[in-house]
Amino acid sequence: SSRSGPSSIAPPAPVRSRRLSAAHGRSDSMGGMMCPMDSKQVDNNNDGEMRIPSNVTDAAPSRQSQEAEKPPPPKEWLLVEANGCDAELMVLASIQAFCPNALRRYLQRRAQVTGFRCFEYEPHDDGGFRISVPSHAMSIETELKDAWKPLLEEHGVSETSVVLVKIIGVSALAKVEAGDGDKSKLRIVKLVEVEDD
Repeated sequence: SSRSGPSSIAPPAPVRSRRLSAAHGRSDSMGGMMCPMDSKQVDNNNDGEMRIPSNVTDAAPSRQSQEAEKPPPPKEWLLVEANGCDAELMVLASIQAFCPNALRRYLQRRAQVTGFRCFEYEPHDDGGFRISVPSHAMSIETELKDAWKPLLEEHGVSETSVVLVKIIGVSALAKVEAGDGDKSKLRIVKLVEVEDD
């Protein structure tokens, strides 16, 4: 006895022919199953290898052109007053100088938050500031103790170009420098560790 059911029923002949045509890259309906060749010519040489015409170029820039687009490094680093620097750049430069392995984590955190900063900025009456970065247990401040002034003289730097950077286990005086005097290219350079309560 033969069984009747969904698997034993053959589709109508027109449906079967469309399936066969589609399998061979043709279709009688819906504009074709396979993408037709567009106006670009593809060269099929005798050995069956397909080649893109020579007038078609890659959209991706070459590695050399990417390197050429990078701005040149600063010719010299000049001391700048810390008070006039961007707080975000101060944080980034301090992380690079004191805990470079944490820079990636800070940048990821900064990319995830919207509506607030990843640091707290407290201005002082004298124009100075204190920046706290809770996620990295770091603070950057312009208020320096009088006892540290001889250390600054030893290093030949002005008090206005120095900040106190505190991070777990370290308190250090660091000078603020700008590449070619441009405050959008900051770096922090550790001068000397100090005792701070």
